[in-house]
Amino acid sequence: MLSSFYLSWVFGMSTSVEFVPGVFIILCCGLAFTLYCVAYILIMAYKEMHEDGQVRKQGQEGSIEAESRQRDCEES
Repeated sequence: MLSSFYLSWVFGMSTSVEFVPGVFIILCCGLAFTLYCVAYILIMAYKEMHEDGQVRKQGQEGSIEAESRQRDCEES
């Protein structure tokens, strides 16, 4: 008797195991929210990488055009 009281009080272990639906629901909601946050962060990072690549390409084209204009001005 004393050992079962000690186990349940110190370690939170009980000799009779009951299924608690509220705990299961809360855990499922927490996991779903965590998955949503991770997916949102990954999608935003993916979009950011593709936008950054387009900006770099445009930036390089713009710098090439600026260099060619500068050469044209120097020649004339």
